[in-house]
Amino acid sequence: MPRKSRIAVPAALFLALSACTSHAAEPDRPLKAALTTPTDIDLVWHDDRPGVAGHVLEFATEADGPYTVLKYLPRQVSTYRHPDLIPHTTFHYRLRSYRGPTSEPTRVDRTESIRFTWTDESADEDGFLLEIRRKGGGTRYEPLAVLDPDVTFTELATLPGEKDASFQVRAFVLGEQSNVVRLTTGE
Repeated sequence: MPRKSRIAVPAALFLALSACTSHAAEPDRPLKAALTTPTDIDLVWHDDRPGVAGHVLEFATEADGPYTVLKYLPRQVSTYRHPDLIPHTTFHYRLRSYRGPTSEPTRVDRTESIRFTWTDESADEDGFLLEIRRKGGGTRYEPLAVLDPDVTFTELATLPGEKDASFQVRAFVLGEQSNVVRLTTGE
């Protein structure tokens, strides 16, 4: 039976959060969508504003929602394909940027389970993202888990590709939403 290891994250992972602010979506950076097959919608956007850590892509089948999160995306990603959708259905999409500081990266080698802990010194975060940089992935961190506001720990059971990875925790504050795009799928 494999031994379950727990790692107390070093003090470098403790967060000191400053006040974060929301930023409105700029009109020259709209979200765009195209029906690329009868049941696939491709979304594209451009956002090179400083301080943007990433984006949250959401969709709904009604104009007023409720909206569901499709994915938290790192800053470097500016396209997304929403595949295999229900035919003859209208989909509404919106994009929100997120901002926020990160912890110092923590390197993990050959563990079965990791326990992350941090100090929350901010009262205005919308939540926390546990982000991963896989071995050979360059300097890019990608969201791995979304945590509620005021949470100060989480555990992660690692997958084989995550055993030689670096992790960081980011407190985030959502910005204003983008324009809403609407498309109806075909046959």
